[in-house]
Amino acid sequence: MDLNNIKVFISVIETGNFSSAGELLEMPSTSVSRKVQKLEEALGLRLLNRSTRNVAPTEEGKEYYLRCKQHLAGIEEANHIAMQLRNRPKGKVRITAPFDFSIYYLQSWINQFLNQEPDIQIELLAEDSYIDLIENRIDIAFRSGILSDSNLIARSIGPKHSVCCASPAYLQKHKTPRHPNELINHHCLILGKTLANQTWKFSHQDETVNTTIKGRYAANSMHLLCQAAIQDLGILYLPLPIVKQFIDSGELVWILEEYKSPISNMHIVYQSNKHLTAPVRMFIDFIIEQTRPTAPWVD
Repeated sequence: MDLNNIKVFISVIETGNFSSAGELLEMPSTSVSRKVQKLEEALGLRLLNRSTRNVAPTEEGKEYYLRCKQHLAGIEEANHIAMQLRNRPKGKVRITAPFDFSIYYLQSWINQFLNQEPDIQIELLAEDSYIDLIENRIDIAFRSGILSDSNLIARSIGPKHSVCCASPAYLQKHKTPRHPNELINHHCLILGKTLANQTWKFSHQDETVNTTIKGRYAANSMHLLCQAAIQDLGILYLPLPIVKQFIDSGELVWILEEYKSPISNMHIVYQSNKHLTAPVRMFIDFIIEQTRPTAPWVD
């Protein structure tokens, strides 16, 4: 049974004649009449009583129209759903980002994105070492500072600068420093693999201060250093995006606020727009939306 002939028959019933149905379907009225006739021949029933100007359904035609109308609507709905599924982006997005940035920000963004896009997959490499995007088949990287590869597109998602902070208990026990040079008298929590030869940089108006600091604990994880500071072990000097939530909660106190660290930017980095798949483009747009008009770590 030709579904097109059934659709033509329904149009004839609803418009009242072959000519109006032809205009609706954008076909000659003779073609409309011929298709209805073929349907009647296939069924072995007369569906329409014809006159010079109009047509009217027979009793069998009325019953056939009502049942076909209902089922045709279901078929059209099924086709619409199928088209939506076909057009829904599918595929995988490979991402690399610093470990601590992934913990505090990127993971929650990924959660939201995957909930919105059930047919997209994400592979995240959360590590602080530099990863070559092309060699490792990476679609998107989150990086800070000055980017050397001019073949990549980098879009800023927010400023990045470091701040000094410590727990209220630590500052109550030790005198709060008022100048970076006073940090020499404190236990500083050091980001890196060694305690030796550590310098923190500050500026205030026209003054630039490079302060040599010392400490009892070094770790290559900002997350671990934050937990150490919360447990009263010393003073942190970390990017504001990492410590802001602890400052907001009162677990850490921002000190030396008037002394600024060098400011850079956090970027979302990817290859040329013309090489982007739909899932990659959608994730980039999603991140830009999450960081506009200001990134969540910006006051």
